[in-house]
Amino acid sequence: MSSISPKTMENNSDWQPGLSYMSDGVSGDQDESAQEGQADDSRKRKRLTITTSCELCRTRKVKCDRAEPSCGWCTRNSRVCVYRERQRPGFRSGYGRELEQKINRLEAMLQLLGRRLELHIVEHESERDSRPPPQPQLPTTRKFTPDSELRRSAPVDISSGEASSSVENRHVDGVEYERAQPPGAISVQSLTKVNALESTGNQESSGAIGLTIAGLHETIFELDLPPQGTLYTIVDLYFKHVNPWCPILDRKATLDRLFGSSVPDEAGRVLLYAIVRTTLRFYRDHSLTSRWRGQYDTISKQKILLYAFENTNIDALQALMILALDVLGKSYGPQSWTLLSMIVRNVIQLGLGTERGVTLGPPSYQSVGTLQEFALPQPTSWIENEGRRRLFWMTYILDRYACVEAGSDFTLDERQTDRPLPCRYDLFSKNQAVETRRFFGPGRPEFTVNHAENLGSFSYHCEVLRILSRIHKFLRNPIDIVSPVDFEKWQATYRGLDRELDRWLYSLPDGYSRISQLCHSSPTSRISNWIMLHAAFVVSVLRLHSCAAYPIVRSQIFAPSYSAMQRCIAAVESLREIVQDVVNTGMLDLLGPHFAFSLWVSARVLLVDASVMNTDINPNIWFFLSTLEKMGQFWGVAKRYSQILERILQEYQEAKRVALTSPTSSSSHSPQSSGPKSLRDMRRNAYDLSILLARRSASALQLPSVKVPASNELEYYEVFDFFNYPRPSVVVVNHHPPLTTTSAGSKQLETNGLESWARPKTHFVSTNFTYSRTDPDWLAFQPPQD
Repeated sequence: MSSISPKTMENNSDWQPGLSYMSDGVSGDQDESAQEGQADDSRKRKRLTITTSCELCRTRKVKCDRAEPSCGWCTRNSRVCVYRERQRPGFRSGYGRELEQKINRLEAMLQLLGRRLELHIVEHESERDSRPPPQPQLPTTRKFTPDSELRRSAPVDISSGEASSSVENRHVDGVEYERAQPPGAISVQSLTKVNALESTGNQESSGAIGLTIAGLHETIFELDLPPQGTLYTIVDLYFKHVNPWCPILDRKATLDRLFGSSVPDEAGRVLLYAIVRTTLRFYRDHSLTSRWRGQYDTISKQKILLYAFENTNIDALQALMILALDVLGKSYGPQSWTLLSMIVRNVIQLGLGTERGVTLGPPSYQSVGTLQEFALPQPTSWIENEGRRRLFWMTYILDRYACVEAGSDFTLDERQTDRPLPCRYDLFSKNQAVETRRFFGPGRPEFTVNHAENLGSFSYHCEVLRILSRIHKFLRNPIDIVSPVDFEKWQATYRGLDRELDRWLYSLPDGYSRISQLCHSSPTSRISNWIMLHAAFVVSVLRLHSCAAYPIVRSQIFAPSYSAMQRCIAAVESLREIVQDVVNTGMLDLLGPHFAFSLWVSARVLLVDASVMNTDINPNIWFFLSTLEKMGQFWGVAKRYSQILERILQEYQEAKRVALTSPTSSSSHSPQSSGPKSLRDMRRNAYDLSILLARRSASALQLPSVKVPASNELEYYEVFDFFNYPRPSVVVVNHHPPLTTTSAGSKQLETNGLESWARPKTHFVSTNFTYSRTDPDWLAFQPPQD
């Protein structure tokens, strides 16, 4: 049956407003029948007496004999004959709402087109802000005055040469802004003269609107989101630069939700705010000025936090997670910890840390309790279920990186989690339910379910961070380094974690070993997640072996291990090779702040290695410094890392320069050794500061003393506190002699408040920060086991 055009139906005198396309008519008929059934349930539904022509005869505009079940013409031509029931006059249910949405979309499109031209004019014709632009050469031209501009609400003939534009105040999402709605043609004159329209008096009245060209650069419209075209570009950049290493969203489902036929709901708009705030750093179009960027940045953060404060659901968590990437990408400061704690608490409260066998449905009565408020609805698809799993694991990753960087306890307790690893991203996008890998218990490497073929880079990233978590907890446990029994237990745990890292490395797919080749052959976005995975592995190796290579204390049975030093330097070199390929292929903007953290850790290892080995700093540190500076244009935390390193290196070079120019320099402080000595002094000062900050007050009446940091002393702490391991079971004061006696009868030292340190014992320990070739290497590495 051929479709019926709207024009034909308009020309037909028998057509009713409710009779549109056949599908619409059926829908409207069902709605009408439902209404009649509610009014009188006992009345039977019968076909009304046929008083109209069939649909085909209507289309052909011929007389129909109205025979049943098929009219004569349809019978002769073997066509399907359809009679439509008459409907009451009026539009079908929901027609007005759909029409309103369509009008709103058209208005928004006109607004965006006009604003895009305005931005272009503002950027490229800023010199004209003090005089009105020349009017177009038309047959008749009127002189521009503010009064005439205010009277533009009435339609004006285009041939008069004056632009027509009705301006109305709109209130969208609680943020009031003005929007130009041109009913006719849009001229350059009207667009250049539009300024911030400030409504005065009652919001429902138009009021007096002042238009001044001088204020054009202050603000054009107070909008909370960029134009639609820019918005789509920003979302596309998010899936290119962020989602590969933070894959919590499915691209197709997200685009359909945000840019589909229906207008996004409040949760969808909040997700847009989060994407805009995090991705604006990658949007390089100069039409979006810094003022607009700052405005979008501020409004987006306010919208996200307000929505998350009032709503505890998956949508709020997704927005908070993306916002956390932006905040943590700037600094691991108090704001970052507050936001991360909020995310972790919501994850635990919603039960995302465990696989639930039962979902709590809505009660059949009005409950006064709060349990239902934290109950998540049943997931409607595998994408939604896997999305929740990915949301938890991304929270796990952020918490692990933040706590390892700060040297604190984890916020997300692994004992409260029981989740299988996420699947490959292609299976996630295909909505294909699969099993992955599930561990036997929290904190244990054994697993009960193992389908390695369904694992992707994100899965392996989560897995290596589980190992990093155990390494971090292992290092934070205090050890009595003079007790052979305690030291043997410590060694056994150390070797077990090292073997676990080796097993994980050899269990990776074959493509992992070809990252360098893939950098030059495959699309960059495909391997950025694998590069982030390599960086996570390097951080884990350095976190484990640095405590054995560069310990803060030593005893007669515990000394720095040269083998561990070699492992650290080899890991740094492997990362340098990958970073070199990344820089050569221009992929730095595809990597997240966690990659900058791996560069930061590697550069600090080179510093402490030079101080311990009494040699010049490895030249690779300058490469890491320059790479961090380049990443600083995208992530503020990388810029902060580079600034700290630059201060340390400047002081290091100054110490060498003074040694070269000083005529009284002794042999013990030769120019070659003056640089490493300055690094040892920095580390010693950092250790002393950590001891001071960890002291407890003996009385509640005693006020804490004030420690004023010396020049660059806080930077020393930032660099070298990462290597204040292993934690001894007694606080050891920094002493210059190689061995120092510390007894229970000596001066009492307050223990570290962050650790459960025991009381002092009588033994010999040292804080000598150098390595001697005569020291026995207690660490004998075995070949990696498959």
